[in-house]
Amino acid sequence: MNRFDIVQRAEGDEESAGLLSSINTKQNSAESNIYQQMTAEAVGTLFLTAVIAMGADALGIGSILAVMIFALGHVSGAHLNPAVTLAVFIRGKIGLLRGLLYMVAQIAGAFLGALVPMLVLDDIGEKVSYPKVHADVSVGIALLVEAVFTFALATVVLNVATTKAQAGNSFFGLAIGLTVTAAAKAAGHISGGAFNPAVGLALPIFREYYDDIWVYAVGPLAGGALAGALFMFTAKRDEF
Repeated sequence: MNRFDIVQRAEGDEESAGLLSSINTKQNSAESNIYQQMTAEAVGTLFLTAVIAMGADALGIGSILAVMIFALGHVSGAHLNPAVTLAVFIRGKIGLLRGLLYMVAQIAGAFLGALVPMLVLDDIGEKVSYPKVHADVSVGIALLVEAVFTFALATVVLNVATTKAQAGNSFFGLAIGLTVTAAAKAAGHISGGAFNPAVGLALPIFREYYDDIWVYAVGPLAGGALAGALFMFTAKRDEF
């Protein structure tokens, strides 16, 4: 079973009159319901955001993402990123309603993840870290960087965590975390290195920085959508 089967099987019988009741139906006692899945998405995104807010380097960011994926992947798939959820939706492993609920949970988790470090850091005279486009970089380049590296992230997720060929592997969290580590190391000084709309919106808002904030929504979502489209084009037919 791959990491996203638990969010796929409950969706085949959704009808317009009973979406939430259908989405909450457990197929067996081993599967989590939508409320548990949303909680997992919120908690995982909270810790990811908190680590970024407290000024962790690229390795720290990739590490917290990897461990949260290992910890929560069996509950929700541990997307922890609206752009990843969009890619998984295009790939066909999550339905529209569930995907939107995941995004709500991720954004809520990101805002909570920004709040806690803000209270702690203010007490010691420091400020929350947040993604910001470098002063010498154009908005267009920042947008491209966010899209390209989120595309890389979502492509890795789709191929290590949603395919039959990789089902049951033990390296999925590490592969995803290392992708973010490499992306943050390579491009953090250019675009700010969010690669995640939830993080890219929550942290600047808490710092009252609104210049070019849309870059962190549009760029990653475009990258996630492109990754989903590429997967649909390149995957073997027996993956569907």
